[in-house]
Amino acid sequence: MKLFKNRKRIMEYFWKRRNELTTMAFWKKACISTIKELDFLNKVSEKDFYLNLKTIEKRPWNLNIELTNICNANCIFCAYQFQTREKMVMADEIYLKALHEYCDMGGGELMLEVTVGEPTLDKNLIKRIKEARSKKEITTIETITNGIFLDKVGIEEFLNSGITRILISVSALDEVIYNKLYRNKNYKRLKLNIFNLLKLNKEFGEPVDITLVFKSNLTMKKTLELPDYQPLKKFPHKVLFTIDFDNWAGLIKQEDLLDGMYMRYRGALEKEPCFWLYHGPIIYADGKIGLCGCRDLNANSELIVGNIKTDRIIDIWQSKKVKELRERYKKGEFPNICQKCTNYCNLELYRRKTGNERRYFIQKVFKDNLYRSPLSETIKNDTKRLK
Repeated sequence: MKLFKNRKRIMEYFWKRRNELTTMAFWKKACISTIKELDFLNKVSEKDFYLNLKTIEKRPWNLNIELTNICNANCIFCAYQFQTREKMVMADEIYLKALHEYCDMGGGELMLEVTVGEPTLDKNLIKRIKEARSKKEITTIETITNGIFLDKVGIEEFLNSGITRILISVSALDEVIYNKLYRNKNYKRLKLNIFNLLKLNKEFGEPVDITLVFKSNLTMKKTLELPDYQPLKKFPHKVLFTIDFDNWAGLIKQEDLLDGMYMRYRGALEKEPCFWLYHGPIIYADGKIGLCGCRDLNANSELIVGNIKTDRIIDIWQSKKVKELRERYKKGEFPNICQKCTNYCNLELYRRKTGNERRYFIQKVFKDNLYRSPLSETIKNDTKRLK
């Protein structure tokens, strides 16, 4: 049984947050996590698990597009400070080819997120969201931002662009803590941006799902009691708490963090592919196609499997190279980038009804012989422009 497979991680979580054991915020998060671990009612058969994986191997569940790898913050917990690849904003041709190919294979969720970087630094962000929203194949569009440039992008335009979900990565709403964690002087601007975003979203009828993702050294209770957070309570939004931090394959260390912040527990890698290898590829700003939109900082690991300038996403996803990477996990031959990663997640999702739902969606929208058919005229034109 896998019931207690994460017991060490859970025990470490409780120990690190022991000063919060009497708070409602802690137990709310703990209960949600426990329910996920003990979600017996949503378990599916081994046959369903097998079929779920085989279906995902035909086409990805979603697509991640990194619009830029440039950032306007320098967070102590982020490896952006160690990035060595060229900083750029994605060219229109790359974005459009990726979007059109994704729609050709049936579409679904589109993640305009980054490995490191800030999406609002793409001056064409609104245009690109609208382009995606105009496609009937795209179901949801999500992004995560530090919120500093929301006013420059245009908050009203952002909310009306067709974006589905916005996550805002922010420290506890305190200027001193923010300056230490995010290492920039834009706190007052950020605070006003968040207020205006939530206020306008409410006035517009809440077209966008907005989540504040708090990252700080304070307890959850203290974070929600800070004076600067109180004016936001009257506006609909969700909150999440990052209570431990990834080491970015050893680049971030405990001494880099503030007191009250902890490194994430690193359990043993399982002989089962990481969730990312069965989720969706990331198209990097320069056109590279990778399997890890999570921690491949410089887009130069073994998980870089192609380039959209010369390859099609579906061909890469079904390629021998990708299949071999998944098989290596099963043999315990983990890629170098994965060996120190604390963000490894097994394929448990596909053992649940959510995995079945993903399979049914893909079976509905994807034609198995699509990748053998000629390129659509749209993709042909995109490919010519890239060449």
